[in-house]
Amino acid sequence: MRVFRVLAKCSFPFLAWTVMMTLCLAQEFVSLMPQGGSAWSENGKAQSGWVKRGGEATYEMDGEEIVGRRGPGDNTFLCTEKKYRNFFFTCDTKFDIGTNSGIQFRSNLRQNGNTVFGYQCESTPDADGNNAFVYDENRRNTWLNTVDDAAKARSIEPFKKGDWNNLAIQCVGPSIKTWINGKLVADFFDLEDSEGFIGLQVHSGPQGIVRWRNVKITELPDTPWIPLFAEGKFGDVEKKPAGTWDVQEDGSVYATTPQGEARDGMLMSTASYKDFAVKVSFKKVSGNSGLYFRASDVDKSYWLKGFQCEIEEGAPCGGLWEVEGRGWVAKNEDIATKYYKANDWNTIGTVAVGDRLATFLNSRTVVDMIDPKCAKEGKTGLQLHGGGNQGYYFREYWIMPLDEAAVKLITAE
Repeated sequence: MRVFRVLAKCSFPFLAWTVMMTLCLAQEFVSLMPQGGSAWSENGKAQSGWVKRGGEATYEMDGEEIVGRRGPGDNTFLCTEKKYRNFFFTCDTKFDIGTNSGIQFRSNLRQNGNTVFGYQCESTPDADGNNAFVYDENRRNTWLNTVDDAAKARSIEPFKKGDWNNLAIQCVGPSIKTWINGKLVADFFDLEDSEGFIGLQVHSGPQGIVRWRNVKITELPDTPWIPLFAEGKFGDVEKKPAGTWDVQEDGSVYATTPQGEARDGMLMSTASYKDFAVKVSFKKVSGNSGLYFRASDVDKSYWLKGFQCEIEEGAPCGGLWEVEGRGWVAKNEDIATKYYKANDWNTIGTVAVGDRLATFLNSRTVVDMIDPKCAKEGKTGLQLHGGGNQGYYFREYWIMPLDEAAVKLITAE
């Protein structure tokens, strides 16, 4: 089967290869290499499903290789017209003349229609150049994977200077992983984008020629977001009587509990979830709130026990509190204080895969930890803390369940 041949050639690690084979029995790697034609027209439109965006670098075919040459203007990207969600991507890359390059993925366009933003798998001609690190192009403008000596070593050790290097990218739900020459480099969660195009970058600068070959992709089963509350409509949720949940004209919900009410207000899922991502946007008016996950029913005034991703102003926001458990388990006051937006909308989220838990505030990682003591399954819920006079706006409350096959891919090295 063709999948076997391509994966073996890429030296993809055995466990991930085994899982991929399971998922891809009815699929094959598809070549993204342009078919026919040697150059792109003046308007930048490729002859086989690609389009040039950004600056004025040029792209042309040289046999079975794509060659990108530095040109005037900003960073330039040769982008697929098609958008992809979950996938495994691989290509070989080499530099004729040193520059900075990368593979855009799950990327999109600004409203001006030509500025590319999104995830980028870094590619440079130097061993110490952060190869296979993931950068957020034209948005957060920072590395998204952990940057430390161990990460540097994973990038440097397999790199072949002056030669072809294989880059691989896997996206499954909130999980993003990259490899260089079969060695895992980046492995992190992010909730910013679930879909976008793939692009080959030629960075701005005085010079640069970069080549790509064997550009291939296989699409993996989707992991869709499911609304628990969105656009003014409630999904499969239960409202506990202590709180009121009033839908507003803009599609948000204003949640309140009256002064003197000792019970928590709660909007919680009817289903339990094992592995998943969950997120919600909120705006504080008064009081204290939380995003429960892997929580269990209790016949008490607070309705659920278990983990709560704190929804509060400033320092505690995004921290993990365990109700009827250990209390504070983890928080990052520096991140929470820096990125919380007072009197405005904020987005908070959690990813739970096995013992790994991560929380996010406005697209910044607050907590990323391994917690063997954590509950492995439970409900999610939006809480209004007891004590009365609680008021929060909520919108876009979504959950993304991750099945066993997805989890195997996420956890494989």
